[in-house]
Amino acid sequence: MKILAVASQKGGVGKTTVAINLAYSMARRGYSVLLTDTDPQGSVGLSLSRGARERAGFYDALAGAGEVSDFVLSTRLPELKLLTAGRTDSFLAAGGFGGVDDVAVSQTLQGLRPAGVDLLIVDTPAGMAGVTTAVLRAADSVLIPQQAEPLGVRSVPQVLQAIAALRRGGHPLAVAGIVMTMVQADLKESAEADSQLRAALPAGLMCGTAVPRAGVFLKASGTGVPVGLMSRKQPAVELLFDQLEAELEPKLGLASEN
Repeated sequence: MKILAVASQKGGVGKTTVAINLAYSMARRGYSVLLTDTDPQGSVGLSLSRGARERAGFYDALAGAGEVSDFVLSTRLPELKLLTAGRTDSFLAAGGFGGVDDVAVSQTLQGLRPAGVDLLIVDTPAGMAGVTTAVLRAADSVLIPQQAEPLGVRSVPQVLQAIAALRRGGHPLAVAGIVMTMVQADLKESAEADSQLRAALPAGLMCGTAVPRAGVFLKASGTGVPVGLMSRKQPAVELLFDQLEAELEPKLGLASEN
């Protein structure tokens, strides 16, 4: 089981959108994928029934409320499974976010191995501390969504510094890539932010696929589902995530396994 964390320094950069749609594309490719939500906001799975949303999830397992593998939910796509954030009140009662136990987070994620998945995609809270850092320490690689706007790109060095610090601490975390999001090709500032970041970073670090700002993503994020499930006809923008999936397969060590 490979573990891919989706993390960013800033919130509102499309992190959950990337995690959900990439998981869907990976599953459609034939991989067994488990999308796990570790963001207390619980954006993944908003379209689930009320009963499903109120079921135990990641934070319940982290608080010792049961075996995490028992909390995994099936979806309409057999290759795609889901672990919601669950009920964070149990986690807060046990000490909350002030002192996240890295070992407990790692054990919780490793406890998902019985689910028999090829790839565990973990959507993390914004920022590079707390639960996010704990997830990164347990992950094999990280994908970094970055909004294409001038102020946003300034956070990239901070993210890379945090990853370098983890590596110095003995955690061989690989950067699967930085994927530009909310790109507006007709807006000078957005296009420049994209091109400047690509010019400044080493070749191969930036994903060739970029995610545009599109209304369908806003509609999909409002329900927490992949854009591919928004209508019977596959939206053209969903093909972008198929392209991103193809880019990431070899970087994640999956291409030779399927």
